[in-house]
Formats: sequence, C-alpha cells, structure tokens
Amino acid sequence: MEKIIELKNINKNEAARYLGYRDTLPDVETTKTILECEAELLKVIRPQYVYRIFDISFEDDGVHVLGTELVLKGESIKNHLSGCKKAAIMCVTLSGEVDKILRTNEVNNMLRAIIMDALANAAVEQVCDEVENIIEENIPGYCHTWRFGVGYGDFPLSTQKIFLETLNAPKQIGVCATESCILTPRKSVTCVLGLSADKLDNTEKSCENCSMHGKCAFSKDGKSGCGK
Repeated sequence: MEKIIELKNINKNEAARYLGYRDTLPDVETTKTILECEAELLKVIRPQYVYRIFDISFEDDGVHVLGTELVLKGESIKNHLSGCKKAAIMCVTLSGEVDKILRTNEVNNMLRAIIMDALANAAVEQVCDEVENIIEENIPGYCHTWRFGVGYGDFPLSTQKIFLETLNAPKQIGVCATESCILTPRKSVTCVLGLSADKLDNTEKSCENCSMHGKCAFSKDGKSGCGK
C-alpha cells in the first residue's frame, strides 16, 4: 500500500533533542530560527510511504520474506522478529524538495542547515509513526514490534536495494539507493515491523534493547537516545 500523508507541523521538541538539547530549552533566537525553518520545510515536505505485509520463515541464513527474494540477515533482525509469523516492510520519504532546501542552506547558512536537518529527521519519524498506526489499523488482532531499520545492528545496509525492489519503492514513491546503499532522497527510511497474533515483549524501543546501548552519548549519560 502506498499513500501521501499530510504533515501540518513538526515535533520541535524532538528536533531540539536531535540538536543536543536535553535538560535545557533552546534560547529565544534559536527558537525563532527553528520556527522559521519549520515553516520553510513544511512548504516543500510531501511525505509518502509504501508498505507490504508478508509471511516470514526463519532459516539458517536469515529471515526469509516469503514470496520474494528478500532475506533479512543478521542476528539482530532475527532476534527482533522472534515470535512473529509475519512482517511489514516499509519505506517512508519526505520528498526530493527537502534535499534541495537542505543543500541550499548547507552552502548559504550552516546553522539553518543543521536546524533543518534536525527538523527533517523529526518529521520523517513522525511519518513513520503515522504509517505504524495505519498498519495496525489494517491488520487488527496483531501485535507489532518497534521499527527496525535496515543497517541497524548487524542487519546489513546492503539489503537496501532488494528491500526497495520488493516494495517497488523507486516507482511508487521515488526512493532509490546509491551504489553505497545510501537512500535518495536523503530523508527516507526503510524498516521492518514484526507482526504476531500473540503478545510480544519488544513492542517499544528502549535503551535496553538497542544495539547502541552504552555507546551513544545519550545512554552513556543514563538518558534515552530514542526518546522513550
């Protein structure tokens, strides 16, 4: 399924967290710039998504997405999907126009570029949250895991191309992968949700189940890096 989502505002608290604000709030001038950058971004953001739901099977070489050539490799994704019989694979993007505005500010005003990048990161997570809700509504009776991104843990980034092909994402929403497996447009996300008719323990992401636990700046300070 693919669709366009309307985004009326961006979670500025989340953007501030990306900017490194934890126990303090941005000052008045920074807050003013954040609001200006949000308004500028909202003019060009055109959030789109595509997802498909598949049965999965656990094999020695990884988790097979049945009916496709896609194999989800790595112990981290296998553990993440433990107890699941199905998986939703999804891709979200904010559009190529966001890339243009980011590049322009990287040349002309680095501070605004940094703020816009943080806002765009917050925006793409908001869209992912909305798609998660849509998936939940369309497959009632199933519990789902938190989102597990391609390239997270030991889930190979090289999976990107076949992942996108399985979703027909290049045609449906214009998301492609470079030779180095970087998504274009830049503010795009690929991830997996495990689905189970039975209760799951890993329905929310936390520092305890994160592969970066003890490594990122937030968890080293005893704080959550994922906002949970």
